[in-house]
Amino acid sequence: MLLSTALYQQPYQQVSSLSSGRWAGLPSDEHSALASYLFWFIGTPVAFVVIGLWYQRRAQRTGIRVPWRWFAGVGLGLLVGLALLAAIPVDPQTAAMADQIAPTEPSVQWLRAFRTPLIPIAAAVAVLGWVERSRWLIAAGAWLGLLAWWQQYFHLGGIPGWMDWLLSGGEGPALGGEITLLGLNRPGPVLILATLPLLVFAAVRAARSREPR
Repeated sequence: MLLSTALYQQPYQQVSSLSSGRWAGLPSDEHSALASYLFWFIGTPVAFVVIGLWYQRRAQRTGIRVPWRWFAGVGLGLLVGLALLAAIPVDPQTAAMADQIAPTEPSVQWLRAFRTPLIPIAAAVAVLGWVERSRWLIAAGAWLGLLAWWQQYFHLGGIPGWMDWLLSGGEGPALGGEITLLGLNRPGPVLILATLPLLVFAAVRAARSREPR
């Protein structure tokens, strides 16, 4: 997740224009759509293989077996579904019309917000929490999925009108806005925020593993 910041042209710097990316994960200008595609659709299966080998090694060492294949199956299944969806040929004129309709058609935009490789990762983390019986991991997966979907739906750092109205003290026309605090309208800070529960989980597990038994 954090390595994917390298896919963006300006992961931390502020930009004055609205930008978008197709495969990097978040709606921001990417260096190369092909590089982003390969990063997620090759890198993710490789990561699952590495995690699977780690679980097998732990099972041999401790005798504790975890049905990690559910975790990998859900993540890879959703990733394959996303790849198949992207492979469907679309007429350029039809795609242009869809882009014009989406901003004014909430139902279309709501579904299109799921078209990011971050959603399969989030679902896999939640399933991993289920097989590990960890509520924290389940919550971390839900948080990652919500944040990924939110950024796609409202754009980076975007907030809906009702939230804008609340943050402005109940004043104003409630037209929506953008959060720039701590750079939360850029991919880098958003990815750090999205993975923060996982980083905390890893740090706590690492600290506990070093405690004397």
